[in-house]
Amino acid sequence: MDVLKIEHLSKKFGEHEVINDLSFSVPEHSVFGFLGQNGAGKTTTMKMILGLLKATSGKITVCGEEVNYGETKTNSFIGYLPDVPEFYNYMTPKEYLKLCGEITGLSNKQIKQKSSELLELVGLTNVNRKIGGFSRGMKQRLGIAQA
Repeated sequence: MDVLKIEHLSKKFGEHEVINDLSFSVPEHSVFGFLGQNGAGKTTTMKMILGLLKATSGKITVCGEEVNYGETKTNSFIGYLPDVPEFYNYMTPKEYLKLCGEITGLSNKQIKQKSSELLELVGLTNVNRKIGGFSRGMKQRLGIAQA
């Protein structure tokens, strides 16, 4: 199954075409990223995938459900890590992941289990200090856990 499928996606801002007939799919259990020079349309494409920007034409499906502009129901299937993630610096990693879990509607049991699993995965298991004191690399690893 494809978790993401983009078919003939295009986006224009006035007369300026940013995305022109983009088509690709991302299979289940894979890692996918966008690479390209500034202005290539990476952020524009992500905003359309997230339903935050209306496509000029084309179709986007996430886990078999069509993405519609202004609706974010498919976002529960998406993890997104921007190149420079932002955090609440006064929180610890566990507090931050707890907040993220609450926002996405996970139960306290699910939050505790998933947070422990993810912090172990990124090597931040026993880090109890505030995120504000983290190195850039530690913030990137926490961003991966959050995504």
